[in-house]
Amino acid sequence: MSDFTHQRYALIKEPNEVRILRLVRDSGQISRIEIARSTNLHKASVTDYVAKLIKAGYLEETGKVAAKSKAGRKRILLRFRPLSGLVAGVDIRMTSAIIAITDLNARILQQDSLEYSVETPPQEVLAKVATKIENLLAGGKYSESRLVGIGIGVQGVVDYATNVLMVSHNKRSWQGESLSKYLESYFDVPVYVENDVKTMALGEYLLGAAKGTKDFVLIWVGTGLGAGVMINGHLHHGITSSAGEIGYNGLEFSGVDQERFPLTYAGQAMFGEILTDANFVESYQRNCKQPVGGLRTVKDISIAATKGDPLALQVIEEFAGLLNILCINIVNTLNPEMVVVGGVLAQSYPQLAEKLQQKIQKDLLLPPAEAVRVRCAMHGDSGVILGAVGLVLYELFEPLRSFSVRAPQGQSFLSVLQSD
Repeated sequence: MSDFTHQRYALIKEPNEVRILRLVRDSGQISRIEIARSTNLHKASVTDYVAKLIKAGYLEETGKVAAKSKAGRKRILLRFRPLSGLVAGVDIRMTSAIIAITDLNARILQQDSLEYSVETPPQEVLAKVATKIENLLAGGKYSESRLVGIGIGVQGVVDYATNVLMVSHNKRSWQGESLSKYLESYFDVPVYVENDVKTMALGEYLLGAAKGTKDFVLIWVGTGLGAGVMINGHLHHGITSSAGEIGYNGLEFSGVDQERFPLTYAGQAMFGEILTDANFVESYQRNCKQPVGGLRTVKDISIAATKGDPLALQVIEEFAGLLNILCINIVNTLNPEMVVVGGVLAQSYPQLAEKLQQKIQKDLLLPPAEAVRVRCAMHGDSGVILGAVGLVLYELFEPLRSFSVRAPQGQSFLSVLQSD
């Protein structure tokens, strides 16, 4: 890491600098005197802090605005510079990876992808990721010295303290491998690794449907089923980092049977087997009396539902019922302010959130059920990328480690950032 980057890290670990950065970013434009009034800091101290932040490149002067009184002096306005640093976000999937470069507002500037086989070892994939990051920086004519960190979202259970992938059914050969060591050595910047669904939850918390909601649960339905839990504004991992693995919840005592779910239930043992994109499509095709035709994906069937296809609507109704069983348990246990549903179905059929909200309130007539809001995730394919970037920005801008996605204290600077 360059001396300049080290200086930046040292600077924004100080709480007063972070307070000022938050205020400037939240205000859009603000003067030094207004900063002093809002923070109760001495004017001379504000002048000193601002000078350091300008020198580091985080703030800039935008011009002057007339004082409120004719006799008053004109005030110089300040604003945050999101391009003062860059972050790389990486979404590692089963046989592909998406890589993006963003500014310090998590706004995507450059993006690309790469493909590989299931058998490809992690070091080979990470070497290709490093090359892609270099190419993206060069393509945007950005200096590599402006890169301040890399965030990675990956399928499986991650030891977030060491960035080691502990368990992954899709990447068994990667188990026990550090996913940060190579990139940290290559770029000399911090690298943070997190489970992909937890990363999606962070993305929705920072810039999505749950923005500013400190207590919520994201339920993701895709190739499998998982959840990301935010409690008091921080990700909940659990003692083995496996919190949110709701796909392993059994169906035996959940009232799921052929009579109640005739289209979707076919003897599955766990929620992670019945609530999947594959089962959604198979349920429709298995019960369709007419030729399936072009209805071969979740999106196709969702579109058919919006056009009134009765079978498509019934399959969605059953999926909403299955999600309702999970949500009732979540609401009773965690009492969240919001439940966010992610995945292709939620993205293609946004009415799912309203259906689920109605079912929860009907089946659980209690204050928690009345209070909880259900929303569809805002960021589809980019959810992991934005969350991965958020991993870096949380660590970069937290005041003296008083807040982190890894510690339940304080408030992150990024929590007030908004994409431009």
